[in-house]
Amino acid sequence: MAERPRPSPLAGLLAHLAGGAQALAEQDPALAGHKAAYPELPLLDEFRLALTRASAGRQLRQSQEKVPENAGPLNSSHLVHRSLTLMRLCSPGYLHAFLGYADTLAWLERLQDGAAGQGAAGPGASGAGSGQAGRKPARGKGR
Repeated sequence: MAERPRPSPLAGLLAHLAGGAQALAEQDPALAGHKAAYPELPLLDEFRLALTRASAGRQLRQSQEKVPENAGPLNSSHLVHRSLTLMRLCSPGYLHAFLGYADTLAWLERLQDGAAGQGAAGPGASGAGSGQAGRKPARGKGR
């Protein structure tokens, strides 16, 4: 008889996570009711796909707008737009995944900048130094 192939490490992890979720649902019946109250909708996948395509198209148009008319071959905006356009032609799925990853990184950066801004100008911070965090001291003649 042929030997059954061993499951991949990812399959083992997914099985472990599913078992853990089931064990939690058995311990807390409210969690089981939550899953039943909010089932996964097949239409949601279509909506996500349409939203991803629309977002990718919008981002490509935005990258084109940032390219100057007389951009040389090594202009960074020109290179970014060209790489995104080629990525869309070669592998649209990869482009969607890449743009999603870039969006997530940009969101995390904004989140981090907001948290850093709150720390500098949070409660108890003096009004004299607010807005000056992260700036280099001015060089040159004194006033």
